[in-house]
Amino acid sequence: MSTEDRSPSPVSSAGERLIGELWRRGVGGAGPFDSARAVAEDHLAACEGDVEAAVRKLVGTHVRLAASSGFLTSFGGATTMLVTAPAGVTGLYLLGTRMVAAIAHVRGHDLTSPVTRTAVLLCLLGPDGPELAERTGLDLENASLLAGLRRLPPEVRAQLDRRAEYRLASRFGRRGALNLTKLLPVVGGPIGAGADALSARTIATYADVTFARTRS
Repeated sequence: MSTEDRSPSPVSSAGERLIGELWRRGVGGAGPFDSARAVAEDHLAACEGDVEAAVRKLVGTHVRLAASSGFLTSFGGATTMLVTAPAGVTGLYLLGTRMVAAIAHVRGHDLTSPVTRTAVLLCLLGPDGPELAERTGLDLENASLLAGLRRLPPEVRAQLDRRAEYRLASRFGRRGALNLTKLLPVVGGPIGAGADALSARTIATYADVTFARTRS
């Protein structure tokens, strides 16, 4: 049994809580942070109903927001890293969750579906997502991720959710230290902005492939 399948553990419990908050706030919205549906509909309206233009605009908006978040949480260097890094990690994944869910909604996927939720989690992991899916038994050479997830028994999909939650919690536990140069005052700001923007664009790439144009 892999470490990710052991339950309960402090990391897996933290992962479950983290994902619960990301989903509640990233998809449902909180305060001035608009819900995934609202953002999706706003971008669709701005693009006069053009789905693919709306997706491109969604990605651009969230990459810019991620860059701003990365800059602000890295600017202070080592002196503020202990305070700001958790906020930065949460900010990146919060934006990522909303972006992926908004892309899914624009392309006609049901955000209340457990399958959609699992797919969103896997997109947040970037290249680790397909790897986890294949380890859980999905044949991604002959089927899309969504098609494979729909065929999984609920208990197996729940196991995949736990593995994804564990990976995300592990990343959060490392405090988002993507590069040691983020510890340098002032210099760390642009590097943090670039790192978070790149991470957001990577997440968007997997979301674009996962949530295909065909409505489910």
